[in-house]
Amino acid sequence: MVTHSLRVRRSSFSLVAAIAAMISILFCVNPAGAADASAAQAFVQRNVDRANAILDNATMPTEQRRMEFAQLMQSITDTHRIGVFALGQYANGATPEQISAFQNAFTDYATAAYESRLDTLKGGRITVTGATMRGPDDFIVTAELTRPADAGNHEPLKTAFRVRSEPDGRFVLTDMQFEGVWLAISERADFTAFLQQHNGNIAALTDNLRAKAQETLSAAARGSRSTG
Repeated sequence: MVTHSLRVRRSSFSLVAAIAAMISILFCVNPAGAADASAAQAFVQRNVDRANAILDNATMPTEQRRMEFAQLMQSITDTHRIGVFALGQYANGATPEQISAFQNAFTDYATAAYESRLDTLKGGRITVTGATMRGPDDFIVTAELTRPADAGNHEPLKTAFRVRSEPDGRFVLTDMQFEGVWLAISERADFTAFLQQHNGNIAALTDNLRAKAQETLSAAARGSRSTG
């Protein structure tokens, strides 16, 4: 099972997931013109402002917040691309049907993780701190997450976003880093370990992710009812 994956990332991926859901707003259309680091940073900042507006809305019910972030995640995040990367070498021998089923399960799995941690960010704030160019269409945008005042730890969390400029003018988020760990690379290591233990059975990994997604959402719903 992929319990190792969720357990190891409990302290990092849990917050990473929620941040990633908000910064997934980055999949908007970028104005025409040559992409550079300042444009990538400005693009991220504009959309982080939108995310902060949601975080600042103290009157928004928990379920509505989850629904809005889930819709953003599903409509504008390229989880399919990240999911195939996370499969690594095992994607090469998979059938199109297996890849499609896995991609759908991975999207549900990621969305569930994002939704389950939204409350931990309510009242927090994301601040973009800089950007660097890795290649002509490849950028790293850095940011900090200031957690809510009642979270107990007031040290900002360091994060970074890998952004690519697509031929059609869009900026696309392809990975994110949380305190030195790149999410897609971490997922790839976890999934590879699972597949090595299950004879490369992608269907088994797909079923496991579906079960984990449902388990995570059920736990989040119970928590919401207990605090509502």
